[in-house]
Amino acid sequence: MRIESMRHFLLLLIAVCSCTALVADDQPGVTITVTVTNIPGVKGDLLIGFYDTEKSFTKEPLPQSPKIDLTSGDDVTAKISGVMPGTYAIAVVQDLNENGKLDRTVVGMPREPLGFSVISTIPRGKPKFDACAFEVGKKDLEMTIALVVK
Repeated sequence: MRIESMRHFLLLLIAVCSCTALVADDQPGVTITVTVTNIPGVKGDLLIGFYDTEKSFTKEPLPQSPKIDLTSGDDVTAKISGVMPGTYAIAVVQDLNENGKLDRTVVGMPREPLGFSVISTIPRGKPKFDACAFEVGKKDLEMTIALVVK
């Protein structure tokens, strides 16, 4: 009888563990993998701003926006998880002085390296959300953003 009880307990434990693993792997949304290239040296933080509206673009990133301490000048890969279908844009800044924002010159030119999703050339002034926007569906995405030094 004791061996039979132990067998039932083990089967129950296996069933519970299996269900827990299924729930953990069934996170809603997709993952966006962002690789940042052309990082000009090991200084500061890499701010990967993730945005879902024109109004918030470059001002109020979504909570899942990564901040990465730079430890080398190598390419950096970050993952943004739990992204629901929709339209998004990404702005990346190498925050050299770690003040949490893009520093500009008196005439408004960027003082720190930056890059955007979709576009590779930095326009005069802030790019429009629509120019940097990409669609997220039901599949994970990968993209590369090269930093530009102005």
